[in-house]
Amino acid sequence: MTAQFRVIIALLYLLAATACSPTHYVSMEKLRKSLPAKPVVAGFDIDDTVLFSSPGFHYALTNHDGFDGTNRYGDKPLESKAFWNDMNGQFDKFSLPKKSGKALVRMHADRGDTIIFITARDSSQVSIVPQILMQTFGIATPEVIFTCNQSKAPSIVANHITIYYGDSDSDITAAQKANARPIRVLRPPLSNNPYSYNEVGKLGEEVLRGSAE
Repeated sequence: MTAQFRVIIALLYLLAATACSPTHYVSMEKLRKSLPAKPVVAGFDIDDTVLFSSPGFHYALTNHDGFDGTNRYGDKPLESKAFWNDMNGQFDKFSLPKKSGKALVRMHADRGDTIIFITARDSSQVSIVPQILMQTFGIATPEVIFTCNQSKAPSIVANHITIYYGDSDSDITAAQKANARPIRVLRPPLSNNPYSYNEVGKLGEEVLRGSAE
């Protein structure tokens, strides 16, 4: 191998290393210290971010409780209004709080920050979601916004949210579009949500270390 060829190989390796920037992980403590001294408005996704809500979605996708052993919510359960009435109205009783979600909400509450939950879930006639969030995270009157599978960016802008936590790619891009600081929260290992979750950190967002639990 000639010296010139070795130089070319070295340059190629250098270019590849530069193009593949490492994932920017951040610890809870480092995140806390990076926040402004004055209170801010913090936004949170719900599913897989603060709550492990897969039990309700698992039932929707796999049940055989409909007529003649079919799915009671039809061929497209997640598009069924009946499912969203059940999910928001009762299934969240089986959702488990994430340890990292509790720590994040407590951190912002202790700072005196305003906390707003924004979910892409469909709305429903009856919702116990605020009650579950109140009982789980100790927030007196949780504000919950349902975007019905639409972009969260307008809600982030309208509520002056400066930092937004979410697990999905769409959470990150919505925060970036709204000029809010996006923080990626890792999905629990048993999550049954396969959508909108590419390689974490690929969108340039910070990734909260240890947030899968």
